[in-house]
Amino acid sequence: MPNYDAVIGIDEPALNEVIRSVYDATHDLLLTGSLPITLPALSVTRIDYDLAGPPVVSLAPSADVRDWHRALLDQLAAGGADQAAATASRASFELVVPRVDLTFHYGDGEPTRFEASLHAGLQMIVESGGVLTPDLVTARVDVPGNPALTQIVNRGVVPELTRLIEQTFLRPVRIPPLGLGTLQVAPPAVATGEGRLLATTALLPDQPEPAPLAGAWPERRAFVAVRAPLLNRLLDNAAAAYPVTGDWSTQIRLFPVDVTVSAEYTARFSAFSLDVIPGQNGRLRGSARIDVDLHLWAKPVGWAFDGTATAHPTVRVTASINAANEIVLKLDRIEAVTFDFAFNGVPGFLDNLLRVVVNALAPVITAAVEGQIAKVPPQPVSRIPDFRIPLDETTVVVTLQDVRISTLTTPDDKICLATTGGVTVRLEPHTVGRLSMHDN
Repeated sequence: MPNYDAVIGIDEPALNEVIRSVYDATHDLLLTGSLPITLPALSVTRIDYDLAGPPVVSLAPSADVRDWHRALLDQLAAGGADQAAATASRASFELVVPRVDLTFHYGDGEPTRFEASLHAGLQMIVESGGVLTPDLVTARVDVPGNPALTQIVNRGVVPELTRLIEQTFLRPVRIPPLGLGTLQVAPPAVATGEGRLLATTALLPDQPEPAPLAGAWPERRAFVAVRAPLLNRLLDNAAAAYPVTGDWSTQIRLFPVDVTVSAEYTARFSAFSLDVIPGQNGRLRGSARIDVDLHLWAKPVGWAFDGTATAHPTVRVTASINAANEIVLKLDRIEAVTFDFAFNGVPGFLDNLLRVVVNALAPVITAAVEGQIAKVPPQPVSRIPDFRIPLDETTVVVTLQDVRISTLTTPDDKICLATTGGVTVRLEPHTVGRLSMHDN
């Protein structure tokens, strides 16, 4: 069974909606213009281009990218090239621009217009810090019914068109790593197939493996899903910053004198173990451990003892979406707190006294830890990060809308807490102006 603690994903319909929106927002800024190319053999002095239709992606490993890796491995005389090429192209996909209008301008005479299509093979690269970027590996243009012109365009035009796409459109696309609160996670493992792209990660020191691509993942929405071990680690870290300290005293008649018994205690939470229950969207239940260190002393008799107490209460937690579109966890309350006490070096004749002390002290510590739970602030778990494409005059921002929280059972039967959302694309002008919205 693949090892991973969180997965972020999107399917073809959702991604193609994003691409269409980005295309609508950037066509006039990026996707039409002139290329600084001359073809002396044809007397061509300038070539105009227009990506006249939105690109469409196919989320499955690209055969062109696989063949590119295979050719490279063959040059290196590497063994097992077929399997190595398939592994290297696991995070690749194909992008097709079904209509590219090319206009050849000549020194003399009328321009000639051609309608072509562009086929590109891309792969997702994991950079330092877990940043994902698309890398254009292969590109070719097809002019229907004109193989001679197709060859000319691929030799003379495609290199410059590729450079243009990389520098103006792809290079600024840097998808931030999946934020998982304060936790340290491994760089993602990315794979495409079955019409979707999935990136998985795992809590360090574990390394993630790709999640199964086939199965009932969310459709037509971007999503991020996290498993209970990650939620448990997050709550362990958060609660560790909120120990409970206090003191207490009481008077007990110990014939023939009145004895003042005092205590100092420190309680710490750990070992959270939550259950993500299908159908209970946003409501989680589990257990935790409370460890208490105690110091008791009695005056005027001069007794002093150290002890410990442990409890394994029920924990109730609510997951919700905050204003930043993050999943946050809030410890609501603990229930069924029953402490087991143990003391060192207490003589047997003090058993009755100790029982009286414990019966009085236990409710005090219980009330203190219950009150401290309410002070632990909501803990950010995850969010699908925005990504931004900075242009000369504006920045294209891709973000989520209509964010929902749910439970998700993965194809390999991992139960996750999930966020899903539609995608919206907006423009942020670099000068004062009106924002242009393109919502899906």
